[in-house]
This record gives sequence, C-alpha cells and structure tokens, in this order.
Amino acid sequence: MRIIAIANQKGGCGKTTTAVNLSACLAQLKKNVLLIDLDPQGHATLGLNVKPQELNKTMYNVLTPNAENKARLDEIIMPISDNLDLAPANIMLSAIEQELSGKPEREAKLMQAISLMATNKTYDYVIIDCSPSLGLLTFNGLRVSGELIAPVDTGFYSLHGISRLLETVNLIEKQLNCKIQVKALVTMFDCRTNFSREVKEEICKYFSGKVYETLIHNNVKLKEASSYGLPVVSYNKRCRGSEDYTMLAKEVVAQVKAKKGTTKEVEARDTSQEKIENTPVQPNEQESPAKKSAVFTFYGAEAQKVEIAGDFNNWVSSTQGQMENIENGVWARVVHLDPGKYQYKFVVDGKWIIDPKNPKIERDLSGNINSLIEIE
Repeated sequence: MRIIAIANQKGGCGKTTTAVNLSACLAQLKKNVLLIDLDPQGHATLGLNVKPQELNKTMYNVLTPNAENKARLDEIIMPISDNLDLAPANIMLSAIEQELSGKPEREAKLMQAISLMATNKTYDYVIIDCSPSLGLLTFNGLRVSGELIAPVDTGFYSLHGISRLLETVNLIEKQLNCKIQVKALVTMFDCRTNFSREVKEEICKYFSGKVYETLIHNNVKLKEASSYGLPVVSYNKRCRGSEDYTMLAKEVVAQVKAKKGTTKEVEARDTSQEKIENTPVQPNEQESPAKKSAVFTFYGAEAQKVEIAGDFNNWVSSTQGQMENIENGVWARVVHLDPGKYQYKFVVDGKWIIDPKNPKIERDLSGNINSLIEIE
C-alpha cells in the first residue's frame, strides 16, 4: 500500500484538484484507492459530489480524542465508484488541532487510524488531500506518508512558502529516521506564455530535477468537472485535463514503490536494528542456514496487546505469538521461516485484521482474506 500526501501550504495551486483527479485516474487503472480528505474545507469531498454539511461521521470522528464521538476509519469510508472510496471531511475537522493540543502522539493519529482499519479490503493507494497550511493536520498527513506530491502552479508566487513545506518534511524525516519521497507537480501550465515556461524551469531547478514529467495544463474542463462534483475523467474523458491526469496516474504507478513501514525480510544485521532484533522470536524454533528472519511490525499506539498468527504457528492466537511494543506504539516480532509462502494476520486486542502495510493478500480455503509474505 502506497500512501501519498498531496500538500502545499499555498492555496490555489491545484492541490485538491490533483488529489481528486489522481485518485480517480488510478481507480480507472484498476487500482484500489482511498482518498482521505484532511482539509476542513472539505473540497475533495465536494469534488466527489458529497455534501459535507449532511455528513454524520467524517475524519473529525476518526481523529478526535473524544470517546463519545470516536469512529474507526473504516466506519466513515464511503464508496464513490469502482475502485475508489472516500474518507470525507467537513468544517468540524477544524476543531481537531485544539482538541489534540497537548495530547501524546497527536501527530500520529492518522497513522494509528490507518493501521487499525478493521476491513478486509486492501488499498493499493491511499491519497491524502492535506489542508493548505503546515498545522497539525498536514503534519499527520505527512507523517504517515511515504511519498509527497507538491503541486506548484506557474504563477508569480509559485515558490513562495514551499521552503517551509520542505523544512517540515526534513523535520519529520529526522525525528522518525525515515525518508519521504518528494516530487513536484507543475500545475496550471500555459504553454503559450514565456512566463509559464520560465517558472517551470525555476521549479525544476528548485526541486533538483525531482519533478514529474507530466504537466497539468490550464484547462477549463477541470473547473467545470469540479463544479459538477465529478473527476474530470468522468466528466470529459477526451479533454486535456483528463489526458494530463491519466498520464500522471500512469507515471505514479511506474514509480518505484516506497518501502516505508512494510513487513520485510532481513538478511543482515546492523546496530540500527537493535531494538527489533531483541524482540521475541517464535518459540521452539532453531535458526538454520535455510531459514530467513522475517520482521513483522505493526503500528498501534492505543493497542493493549498485539499478537501474530499464521501458517507458521497453526493460526494459534496466544502468548506464543505475542508481539512486543518496542517503541512509541510500534509492535514487532521476529520469526524464523523456511523459504515459502505464509498467510498471516495480526490479532489486535482480540480483533483479527490483515497487515495494513502489506499490499499482498490471499484467500484461504474458507474464503477469508489474509496477508501474505513470501520467503525466498
């Protein structure tokens, strides 16, 4: 599962237009997509013909610390079309920054929500439409993402303030010892003017070449489509805006997938993995040259107990499969496995869920969907 934030603190740069239309075009490419509206203005929600003021549950209910109003992310998700779902927002979301003020792990609430989704549906892409600011909501969106698309229009103020966004990304990377892949997207490009071409060149220089080859041209159909609550690919497939965002979707799919936070095999040890290596090893195992060390990780700061069960332990949910909370809600366990394919699930406070960070799934003989890991 690739989690991509769309962010730029400058308004009017095509951020929400990109979030809505990229999501729709990825869905057209048969990718399962969840669009999360993390903007209190609810423009991405409006852009998919959902009226924010009529919603009973939104992203506010997912992020609020108030137990009476709390909801899981999967409880608010709305199906929009084939392969495209929406986690909507409205003006209530603007109260979140005040409600979370002083709360522990307030910057990780969205990460927790995605990790604890109790659904059998697996998303290939989660697209997050961030608010046009660098507040707590945007920080939540960036923290959970492995990738950032920064829409930059070819106007006079295009690069103004973008340095603060990149500084925030660098801060998150240093704090969490992770890497967020940042690429700029040139929007509102007018090929008829020298000024647009000159600004495009400046954007390419500023981002050191980390710019999408696709250009989003000025196109009135994009505005018309949003006014009808439709992605442009549904409004007019043959217009320039539809062609641009279809090309962008294909370019995104062609990128090397981010590996942040996924279950992975490890073959070598180093000092940076000391905490994970000290986590419990599946009992009654004798590590042999044929076996590989598989590290299973799960993020759940609010979880009281996390276990792992699968083919390798006869699907037994017990202390034998218990994972250790090694740091700040990150649960981990090392299991030594012979080469082969293994189905598994996490058991979080008694609830069985698939691995939210692992896109590989498989049905068992009973039709249940499980996560899949392949050891070579």
